[in-house]
Amino acid sequence: MYRYGSIEEMLVATAEAIRPPERLTVPEAAEKYRKLNNPGSYVGPWDNSIAPYLTEIMLELTSHEFTGLIFAGPARCGKSDLFFNWLTHTAICDPADMLLVHMTQGTARDWSIGDLRRAFRHSPALGEKVIPGRHNMNVHDIRFLSGMRLLVKWPTITELSGKTVPRVWLMDYDRMPQDVDKEGPPFDLGRKRTQTFGRYGMTVAESSPGYEIENPRWVP
Repeated sequence: MYRYGSIEEMLVATAEAIRPPERLTVPEAAEKYRKLNNPGSYVGPWDNSIAPYLTEIMLELTSHEFTGLIFAGPARCGKSDLFFNWLTHTAICDPADMLLVHMTQGTARDWSIGDLRRAFRHSPALGEKVIPGRHNMNVHDIRFLSGMRLLVKWPTITELSGKTVPRVWLMDYDRMPQDVDKEGPPFDLGRKRTQTFGRYGMTVAESSPGYEIENPRWVP
């Protein structure tokens, strides 16, 4: 349990939970608040002009017209970074609970203590939104000053049931079991978690293609 040093600290932390949302889009929030530290590759603020094809996808994350988004693309094209931009926007501009589903329990743990911790460390505006203390930032459950939570889970029926979360992200979808404990596809189960929120819910699946293309002429 986190102990505040003064009443003033307590009031500041409490005010975070009732602060009105900042009116930024996901790509705008990414450029304003997200910092990357990849020595030998790129170090600096997020720049939408480097991968402009990601901007439209980020804009749809807060769409009220759609409640689901699927993005398939080649490896190392920035797909996974989109989640960190969405998390940055959510934590700073428009707090809401989030559920990230990784391929397995092991990869969820590795991602949480690796990539996620680095995101908190290198983007101070994001990291300072997490409640201090080990109890509030464990491997699979991260709590923020606003009251929002980030759950880091894996595709089992236990982890994809009994949760009401407005924002769900399924990572490396083609490497997940496509029928979770005989209850259905992970995407369908994820959308059920957001159903209560209607048009304010969003379920996202991203992946590099992992299956043979059966109809190369198919168009949406």
